[in-house]
Amino acid sequence: MTSGIVPIVGAANVIRIAVAMGLVVGFAATAQAETKYNPYTKTWEDVSPDAVPQINPMTGKWELAPPNAQPKLNPYTNKYEMAPQNAVPRFNPYTRQYEMAPPDARLELNTQTGTWHYVR
Repeated sequence: MTSGIVPIVGAANVIRIAVAMGLVVGFAATAQAETKYNPYTKTWEDVSPDAVPQINPMTGKWELAPPNAQPKLNPYTNKYEMAPQNAVPRFNPYTRQYEMAPPDARLELNTQTGTWHYVR
């Protein structure tokens, strides 16, 4: 006769399940980062999906940036970057540099290049 007792899951198994779920969620969240070709500089850049080529009026160079971006001074690099109106300097611990990104941007991995950057 069975007593109907459900086997208890060990703490080690709970940790393994939590780690596996974290990896699945983390991988799903990185799907937005991508590499786009900038035809003006003839280079590939890690950008958000909505990025389009725009000329930076402060530097005279073409950058891939979000629509309606404007030049913003990055006080840590002392360079003007094309960024959204609400962009602020955000530290990227993977590149150890500050990037201009909106406060709600997510740090995501571009699986094609293996680099991390902020995505809107």
